[in-house]
Amino acid sequence: MSVSDHGANRSATFADLKGGIACRELVFPPQVEKLAAVAFARPELLAFDSALEIAASAGVSKTTVARFARLLGKRSLKEARSVFREELRRRHEADARRAGQ
Repeated sequence: MSVSDHGANRSATFADLKGGIACRELVFPPQVEKLAAVAFARPELLAFDSALEIAASAGVSKTTVARFARLLGKRSLKEARSVFREELRRRHEADARRAGQ
């Protein structure tokens, strides 16, 4: 299934989205796929950087950043940020639990 045909679930988590891409349930155009690889390897970029900074880091256009957010089923980059911020929060909490053992 192409993400452009059906879109991702608006409430999807980072793991849901990453899994969908890995299993090829979500298929992106080449430039969006290039951005997705960077975004999932470095979620802090999508969580905190501007669209221009994200585009420069991934070697894509600012328009591709907006397209990526929409293809994830989000209305905007701002909405997509929440998925990546939640993942960073989850990782931080997991690290804190391990450190507290």
